[in-house]
Amino acid sequence: MENKSIFIRKVEFDDAEFILHWENNEENWAVSENSSPYSLFDIISLISELQDVRKAEQGRWMICSKESLFPIGCVDLTGIDFENKTAEVGILIADKEVRRLGFALKTLHLVEEQAKELGLDKLLCSIHSVNIASIELFKKCNYQQLDGKENGIYFFEKWLKK
Repeated sequence: MENKSIFIRKVEFDDAEFILHWENNEENWAVSENSSPYSLFDIISLISELQDVRKAEQGRWMICSKESLFPIGCVDLTGIDFENKTAEVGILIADKEVRRLGFALKTLHLVEEQAKELGLDKLLCSIHSVNIASIELFKKCNYQQLDGKENGIYFFEKWLKK
């Protein structure tokens, strides 16, 4: 799936080093659920598991610049519930130099299309209150904030139109 400046593609084994670096970057831990480093084996095992989205009930796509073809981040659908047609979405634009340039917004639209193709009707996300950029992004994309917050985490949802 693609638009004018980026495309998303399924994660591949060649992406393991990128993902290892991103997942082990402690700066990203403040806005994620990660609190300890991963090994290369962990990442390769994850990539292997993610090859079958339906079986893994999660998917990861690499966000790539059309200009350089280089991965700039990744987008995940996790906790996919095919029976209830829901999933949680998360986006990482890993390179600080390309943040705030609209890539996350474009990625969110692409992954929403991917979610529709998987038969999903609703996407959810949880965002740490310190992650103002992500809160603004999801609001801009018409995600509705659910009432309340727990432990500094806001919850949003969006129904996808067929």
